[in-house]
Amino acid sequence: MESASKVKDFISVLLPLYNAQDTLEACLQSIFQQQGVSLEILAVDDGSTDSSPKILQDFAALDSRLRIITLPKNQGIVAALNAGLAACRGTWVARMDADDRMHPQRLYLQWDYLRRNTQIDLLGAQIKLFQQEGTLRSGQIRYQDWSNSLCEDTAIKREIFAESPIMHPTFFASKDFFERMGGYQDNAWAEDYDFLLRAYLSEATFAKLPQVLVEKGDSPSRLARVDPRCKRKAMFEAKAHYFAQTKAWQAKKNLVVCGTGSSAKLLGKALKKNGVRIHAFTDNKPQIAGRSLMNCPVFTLTPETAKEFFSEYQDTFFLLTIGEPRGKAAVQSLLQQNGFEQEKDFLRFL
Repeated sequence: MESASKVKDFISVLLPLYNAQDTLEACLQSIFQQQGVSLEILAVDDGSTDSSPKILQDFAALDSRLRIITLPKNQGIVAALNAGLAACRGTWVARMDADDRMHPQRLYLQWDYLRRNTQIDLLGAQIKLFQQEGTLRSGQIRYQDWSNSLCEDTAIKREIFAESPIMHPTFFASKDFFERMGGYQDNAWAEDYDFLLRAYLSEATFAKLPQVLVEKGDSPSRLARVDPRCKRKAMFEAKAHYFAQTKAWQAKKNLVVCGTGSSAKLLGKALKKNGVRIHAFTDNKPQIAGRSLMNCPVFTLTPETAKEFFSEYQDTFFLLTIGEPRGKAAVQSLLQQNGFEQEKDFLRFL
């Protein structure tokens, strides 16, 4: 195969890692087995103290497509990503994590799709979660199915404040796009969700291939499990920060949060921090006069009270923070029955 450095339209696989000895070999093998593309692998070793450096060196000795960048000490994933991104020589950049595996045609299918659909800025793919040990929990399966159901730009944007709708190790875009977005930013929340929300605000166009092209591993030590930037409070901080910069809600007279639980309180505090005023909260509890939360009135929103409530709060943008599936569906149904449209008039934040 012609060396990647001589091919103009080739793919750089951006692979940051830290102490990944248990999964790194399987990950690298899945990348080297890619079919139909010219590629390089930018493996950024973020100061590993296990046998990861030796595994990288052994693979690099066998295949020159693997380039190793070694950071002198553990600096965190954002620093590793940006160091690797700066060194990528490909026209295209594909993200990958060291505890995941990719389908043999993942890179070809994503490259071919973007080549034929030039209006798309950032492309993902469906994923299959697996446990390094044990079995998946029901919540993980729901998250997998939810993510895999969002393939079109409109669907991805409609749900972008509910959760990160494109899995990071499936990101595929031109290097130019990554550079236009300013690479990755170091904030108090997860860097991949931050990247997506910045891309959303920049009116980027998204898509996801409706095929499982990445197997995403999970373990108790996975970054998403242990990093405070991935915890619920940090995610609400990210949502509030970028929601405050959107335009849809600013044209409305009122902003109402549906829900009064811990998520609603986290969101409420984060919105206040970003200068967004909440006018009221709702829940489905029995109607009690004078209820309040964060110095805002709390209203009971049920099929019986909906007509009176919506007559007062017609010119309103709603944020849904209800986690329980039936309650979430019930409130969304009430909003739609009363003429409110998702993204235009309300967004799910959970």
